[in-house]
Amino acid sequence: MQIKSITTDPIELQIESFKDFLKKETYEENLYLKFINNKYFKLTFNSQNLKFKLPLTNVEECILKNKTYSLKVYINLTIKKTNKNILLNKYVLLTEIPLITKNGNFIINGNPRIMVQSVRSTGIFTYEDKKIQGNLLTTIIPKKGSWVTLKINSDDNIYFKLGKTNKKLSALKVLQDLGLTRKKIFYSLKNIKFLKNLTQNKEKKRININKLKFFKKTQQKNYSIKYKIEWLIMSIKDYFDLGKTGREKINKKIYKKNNYLLSKRLKAEDLLGCINNLINLKNGIGEKDNIDSLANKRIILIGEILNNQILNNLNKLIENLKSRLKLLTRKIIYNKKNIKNFQIKEFLNSQIISVSLKKLFTSNLSQIMEETNPMSEITHKRKIYSLTGSKKRDSNLVVREVTPTYFGKICPIETVEGKNAGLIWSLAKEARINKDGFIETPFYLIRFVKTKTKINLNKAFIFLSSKQEKMQKSLKVKKSNIFIMPISRIQMLSLGTATIPFLEHNDANRVLMGSNMQRQTIPVIKKESPILSTGIDTIIIKNNDYNIKAKYSGLIKYIDTKKIIIYEKLKKNTGKIVSFNNSSFYKAKNLQTKKIQINNKKIYLLKKRFSNQNNFIQMKPIVKENNYIVKGEIITDSIYSKKGKLSLGKNLLIAYMPWKGYNFEDAVIINKRLIDEDILSSIYIKKYKTFILNNDTGKEKITKKIPKTKREEKYNLNNNGIIKEGIFLNKGNIIVGKIKQATQNNYKNKILNLIFKKRRVKDVSLRTSGDHQGKVIEIRIIKNKFVSIIIYIAEKRKIQIGDKISGRHGNKGIISKFLEQENMPYLQDGKIIDIILNPLGIPSRMNVGQLFECLLGLAGKNLKENYQIIPFDEVFKNETSKIIVYNKLYEASKKTNKKWIFNPNNVGKTLVFNGKTGKPYLQKVTVGYSYILKLIHQVKDKIAARSTGSYSVITKQPLRGKSKKGGQRFGEMEIWALESFGCAYTLQEIITIKSDDTTNKFKLLYNLIKGALLPEPGIPESSKLFILELESICIKISISKKSSHKNLFN
Repeated sequence: MQIKSITTDPIELQIESFKDFLKKETYEENLYLKFINNKYFKLTFNSQNLKFKLPLTNVEECILKNKTYSLKVYINLTIKKTNKNILLNKYVLLTEIPLITKNGNFIINGNPRIMVQSVRSTGIFTYEDKKIQGNLLTTIIPKKGSWVTLKINSDDNIYFKLGKTNKKLSALKVLQDLGLTRKKIFYSLKNIKFLKNLTQNKEKKRININKLKFFKKTQQKNYSIKYKIEWLIMSIKDYFDLGKTGREKINKKIYKKNNYLLSKRLKAEDLLGCINNLINLKNGIGEKDNIDSLANKRIILIGEILNNQILNNLNKLIENLKSRLKLLTRKIIYNKKNIKNFQIKEFLNSQIISVSLKKLFTSNLSQIMEETNPMSEITHKRKIYSLTGSKKRDSNLVVREVTPTYFGKICPIETVEGKNAGLIWSLAKEARINKDGFIETPFYLIRFVKTKTKINLNKAFIFLSSKQEKMQKSLKVKKSNIFIMPISRIQMLSLGTATIPFLEHNDANRVLMGSNMQRQTIPVIKKESPILSTGIDTIIIKNNDYNIKAKYSGLIKYIDTKKIIIYEKLKKNTGKIVSFNNSSFYKAKNLQTKKIQINNKKIYLLKKRFSNQNNFIQMKPIVKENNYIVKGEIITDSIYSKKGKLSLGKNLLIAYMPWKGYNFEDAVIINKRLIDEDILSSIYIKKYKTFILNNDTGKEKITKKIPKTKREEKYNLNNNGIIKEGIFLNKGNIIVGKIKQATQNNYKNKILNLIFKKRRVKDVSLRTSGDHQGKVIEIRIIKNKFVSIIIYIAEKRKIQIGDKISGRHGNKGIISKFLEQENMPYLQDGKIIDIILNPLGIPSRMNVGQLFECLLGLAGKNLKENYQIIPFDEVFKNETSKIIVYNKLYEASKKTNKKWIFNPNNVGKTLVFNGKTGKPYLQKVTVGYSYILKLIHQVKDKIAARSTGSYSVITKQPLRGKSKKGGQRFGEMEIWALESFGCAYTLQEIITIKSDDTTNKFKLLYNLIKGALLPEPGIPESSKLFILELESICIKISISKKSSHKNLFN
């Protein structure tokens, strides 16, 4: 039975959360902003009738003009003074909230950004102390407020802790101060052993309360210990907010169903129930909680993050309102202000919440969206950050490892590499997040079983969270009576991982690298879709902003480079629509046709813009006029797609064989044809930006009249001094002609200017930097506070030595050499190999899936077929992948009469001939077609000059590294490389006279000019600096030369 995949909307999570925030949560949480009274004034807010004003500019315009795509929120306000209405039911601006787009991102200052989905484990958790054996802990994690911890040690004493403090309070004292009587406490616990310990603990032995961090504010005043305890209890009662999920977990853990509490505040009964639960666990009754299970992890979406941000800043708004009312009252009392001339701004400052929201969208919770390709974008939107409050490097392996609850919810493979491995998750293909914040995954319902928990059974499939799955496992059902089953065999994988064919034959580490490499892929000019795919690429290409999908079925009437016009809702009387562009067919067959009434004209605008990674995204129509299209059909292409399919790389002929050591380790040899024919060439966009400033140092002006420049240099500038579109620029060419008038600091300059009527000007023109060259494709002039000019230059980059390429199985490599076509090995039919890879990379990395792809690609290329194979095909039969490949190779050899494609004695290998000698190699070679990707790591961006950036005064070395646009260093690993090859003299030169041996460095330059012998290397300044630092901590080290026996610093 073939099961159809459901595939939940990948972007729906954030959009629905934002909609819920606007519909409900905003006004419900803000109800306490109602009345603010004063002796003279009374302010009344009607927060249930909020009004929203849509932005005047669309998304594209906000990106072009570097604006924020935001929504204005207005609140109803009434102001009275001594029973007289000053302002009645006036809508005033409360705040400005960034508005989410249909693609699930936000436009902040012209940049697409996304909000991070983070994990918050609210509720109650009971576990064993890992540091001290025999200690049991119960931690209550609220939505708002400090954590509460109850602890039973090995001596059966019970303590209470608040927050991160190590100080302990007596549990009995805290319960009594919260309002419980001793009688109620003793009656509820009913354990003589623990009750004795509770009563024996005295306050003096328990705690020195003055040392608690919570009471720093009260230590300045000589309050009694009793008052401080009351202050602690008040903070628990008033400032705790368990939230909806936290209260539900505490109810199910402690109370019976009839005794559930509804309050979101922490009650004394809750703590009493926690103590009782701890005692039962100590006696072996009950189960401990697994805090790493997804049943105990809740995801915070954008709606809740915005709601918390607004809620936290409403208190500041209220305090600001009260202080402004006091100030206004004083002005009225002293007749400095007439009440008739007041302005609303004097009462309400709308910037308080708006500024806090801007800080939120520029904090770590908001990130610039990755737009390298559609795969990187959709993966970034579906990431979940489970970074704990502790430092990332302190997170142990238990936190990072995969648990059984991840199935169908979190991809066990795709995560980041490095220190955050296992702490940043990627949602599985079918996973979604429910309204409570828990991850769900769909299952097919096979048989109905009556259970206590309600499950939605209206559809053919149901979504279950980890908590509901745990309930299903507890059912005692026979194996024949299966209750639920997964909907797909790739349900547990993320979208990025599921695009890798034959991934089940790879090591998981290589699959992780393969999914990460795909996200770093830049599209090549002559791209094509892969011969072998998994079908997930269609999901990715349909859920992005780079291609247009038809919203309704209709007839295409007009197409140009800017728009597509479609007439929708076709009303037809009889018959079916067969074709609209072949009317002569009906006349030839004497068929009767009736006119079709066409309504509802729909215009699709073809967008063009630049991504965050400076890729030029331009839509091109792939449909023709008079074609009939169906709802959901892709009607445009972009740089990331071809004919509606995800296309980033190229299918190239590869051979796994050594070639004179040039492809040792991860080195790759390529055919020069890939360079000459632009097969792996890509477009690189360089952005230049300049401002027109008028400040104390002088006034700037854009002009074509630039002093001390040749006429040829200004030839490509227009009359305003800006470069023309379509011009090809080389290194050092002028992009924007700009001069700066020097300020007249002294009287001499002023007199000279008055006499000769000329002012000194300085050339501050914007020029192309480095080796960047290319064609000017767009010019933008933005007028805000300052006039800014942005120029985009497109450069065609051919593949070159040092560039990084990769397959889809983590088989990445650096290009080490390119060979002429006549020198490359060739096949028996004369086809020349495109890429030579090292065969030693397969057994050591255990990514055998690339061989299956390579051989099936060979069959598909010869048969002119494309294949779609879902991973884990071994579920049907053992060695299914092998059978598929062998069958297709055999079919290709028969249909093309190329018997060498399938050799029964040595399947998958064939004779390859030496390009130089024409003789066959001694051993047969595995040859085929693989999908090769060009990565964003290009050698032209990696090389940085050591002379750039600021220098240290002592060592005369560059301070900033490449990441800060400074000079590169010859680091520790580079020194190891020279050591391993025994390059002693080269190494000595690099770390002395070529580095920071300042004395001999100047002698070297002098001797080179004079033609004298080079000086001997001395002691570098960094070594001297290290010795001086040791002497500062009283460690005496003296180094002297053998020749002179003089001290190092003499």
